[in-house]
Amino acid sequence: MENNKRTFTMVLGVLVSTVFFYLFASGGSLLAGNWLFPSKDFGDNTYIGPYDVSDLKEAQTTKVLSDGVTDLEGRFDVDVQYQDASFKLPPEAVSFDVQGTIDGANSGAENPLVVHVKNESIRTLLDQNFGMLDFTDEEVAAVTRGIERRLRNGTMPANVQISDFLDASRAEGSEPVSEATFAGMPMTEGFRDALAAIEGYRIEAGSSVSFLQMMEDAHAGSLTQEEMTRLASLLYASILKTNFIIDERTISDRLPEGVPVGYEAAVNPLTEVDFMFTNPNSTSFTVSAGADGDAATLSINGLPFFYEYEIRVSGMENYKPRTIRQYSENVKTITPRIEEAGAAGIRATVLKQVYNGPFEERMEEVSTDFYPPVHRIEVHRLKPVQQPADAGDGNGGSSSADGGNSSGSSGGTGDGQDNAGSSGSGGNPGTGSGNGSGSGNDGTGSGSSSGSGNGSGGKNGGSGNSGSGNGSGQSGSGSNNGQSDSGNGSNDEVEYDKGGNPIKP
Repeated sequence: MENNKRTFTMVLGVLVSTVFFYLFASGGSLLAGNWLFPSKDFGDNTYIGPYDVSDLKEAQTTKVLSDGVTDLEGRFDVDVQYQDASFKLPPEAVSFDVQGTIDGANSGAENPLVVHVKNESIRTLLDQNFGMLDFTDEEVAAVTRGIERRLRNGTMPANVQISDFLDASRAEGSEPVSEATFAGMPMTEGFRDALAAIEGYRIEAGSSVSFLQMMEDAHAGSLTQEEMTRLASLLYASILKTNFIIDERTISDRLPEGVPVGYEAAVNPLTEVDFMFTNPNSTSFTVSAGADGDAATLSINGLPFFYEYEIRVSGMENYKPRTIRQYSENVKTITPRIEEAGAAGIRATVLKQVYNGPFEERMEEVSTDFYPPVHRIEVHRLKPVQQPADAGDGNGGSSSADGGNSSGSSGGTGDGQDNAGSSGSGGNPGTGSGNGSGSGNDGTGSGSSSGSGNGSGGKNGGSGNSGSGNGSGQSGSGSNNGQSDSGNGSNDEVEYDKGGNPIKP
């Protein structure tokens, strides 16, 4: 009996051992995980980075995150940017901690990825790319933490602004990053007041600025269109030397006084013509402005740019104006009245050159400005109009002899004589004909003719007529056959009516 009990005990022990080893072999890991190391399962509405892990076991979550991290590393694209320059962050400087992410995640919540960025790598990269900034250890550590925070959401591409993590004292000690000076500016009181009003005006990070709104915000007072255009042009010239984006800019028909070619930014509040630009940087800037004599200066102050910007005006072409002559009854003098003095036309191209130290990185064409020529306009007095000849006045000016007539031409003066004679026969009155000639003399003239004849038949020949006359007009000379010209004239100045026709005396 005792032997049977011993045997039963041995068999039972073997059976239990067999079952235990079977269970351990088939589900030992599961049992160990559940009993010794409980699994971290997630409930509804649970997210880690961009990944939805709702209702997933820890093992499933691990697979989802591992696949996601592999994908992120495959399309890794992180820009580390400072003002107008940037560099690519190498993937080797970053590591994603999957297990640490799961351990720190909470069910039913949105959770970040755990990311580690190597501080030594960031220091090396900053010194290589932006060494002129001389980063402190605290700034490097702040940049490293900033990169980690940005990558926790698990999205690509990513952009990290270094200026967000720099010491505040850098912004307080900002310096001029660009400056423009216009000499020969008309220094009106309104223009000087406007320069003082915009002193310290703040151009916020990432903001767009309207010049008209800027004048209103700065309480610049009442300005003429010309004053506003000159001030906007000075601001435009300074902004050209930055990485600011020009959104709206217009030029006039004529280049304003004091504004160099290529730098005009016309403004007209009546027609809503504005000058607008955008600050694309993550830092703000301030405006400084002032005048010295007839020279006005405006500068943009802030953190220095990585690149240097130079502006060059090239391809200058001039176009000569024409002269336009007009006529008016209101002009009495020989010298014409100048309605418009005229100005030459200009075409010029504005270029921006971008330098990285002594090396030119690129060149951009900013604009091509064209001002058409302004034609000269002269107003002259009306020209006299040629009129038909007028007959001489008076009883004289003609003579005849036996059918010969002579009359002075309009405006002519002259002396002339006609002599004629014939002998008649058969008792009829004598008839005669003759030749006459005359030459013009200024101002006076006389003419005479005579004729006589002898005949038979008891009658005597008749005598010719004689006469004299006065005329006025132009001087002249001529000869006639059988005619004589006579008359008196003068060359007094002729008066004209509004239509340009001479007024007869």
